[in-house]
Amino acid sequence: MRRPLPRSSPVVCLLSCLLAGCASSTETMVVSVNPAEASVYINGGRRGQGGRRPHELDFGPQQRVYVQATAPGYEPHFEWFTAAQIKDMQQHDLDLAITLRQRR
Repeated sequence: MRRPLPRSSPVVCLLSCLLAGCASSTETMVVSVNPAEASVYINGGRRGQGGRRPHELDFGPQQRVYVQATAPGYEPHFEWFTAAQIKDMQQHDLDLAITLRQRR
């Protein structure tokens, strides 16, 4: 008679995922967006208005984050940042700065 396979606990599944390289990390970064009325999106989710304020950046398994800013009458801006780029900006006390250009 065969014994049933043991069920994996959530902790074992989480550890397996982490060891397999699917871990993500989160960093807090000051994002400065001009104009102040621009909408800020991080990884596709709206995070508020422009201006200068801290945002949490959640890096997925690929260790990168997608930042976008849009405002009526301005060209949208979008950019990918790696965790290493953000850490470098933090070490040099730099904001993640975005200035939108007016449409012509």
